[in-house]
Amino acid sequence: MAGCKKDIPEAPTPVTPPPPTPTTPTPPQYGTPFAGVPDRQDAVIYQVNMRAISPSANFAGVTARLDSIKALGVNVIYPMPIYPVGQLRAVNSPYAVKDYLAVNPEFGILADLRTLVDGAHQRGLSVMPDWVANHTSWDNAWITDHPDWYLQNASGTILSPPNTNYTDVAQLNFSNNAMRLAMISAMKSWVYTANVDGFRCDYADAPPADFWKQAVDTLRNV
Repeated sequence: MAGCKKDIPEAPTPVTPPPPTPTTPTPPQYGTPFAGVPDRQDAVIYQVNMRAISPSANFAGVTARLDSIKALGVNVIYPMPIYPVGQLRAVNSPYAVKDYLAVNPEFGILADLRTLVDGAHQRGLSVMPDWVANHTSWDNAWITDHPDWYLQNASGTILSPPNTNYTDVAQLNFSNNAMRLAMISAMKSWVYTANVDGFRCDYADAPPADFWKQAVDTLRNV
């Protein structure tokens, strides 16, 4: 009886898995998380404009004023944006954020911000910096590195926030999940590196509500 050879199927072509999505390493926690953050209904909030609150117009000037702020009956301070300000198409607005992960050198360095936060906590004050989620400056690195993170017209031109006169800033695209994750990662970084207690969220009715839920749910797990 003649032998027969069993057909052996060819091995499938190996598939190279996609590279992992890069993640920002969690920085070490600076300081001890503050246990005195008030409930929302008990918050008495004081806005701090670093440029106007003292002759030095910086973080140190705010630190020097903490006792007088506390004397007003305040238990939360929210500094206006603490991040570097963009220079392209700019009007020197602190709401044109050039880098979400850096301190504006106009106000000092990270150590000066930490001194401010530490001093506030020692006086029973929470610190919740302004967070500008809706848009960035035109010279933010995201525009070059990730143009798809921004709202564009049919020609691919990045747009300013629609129905506003905010021509000094570029509108972010909240349909892009990678942008959302980068934004939330940047928010988390300030909790770790400066021990802030939360954020005052600027122009909160512009980004979609589901982004804020995503951000809040993530941050509350820190």
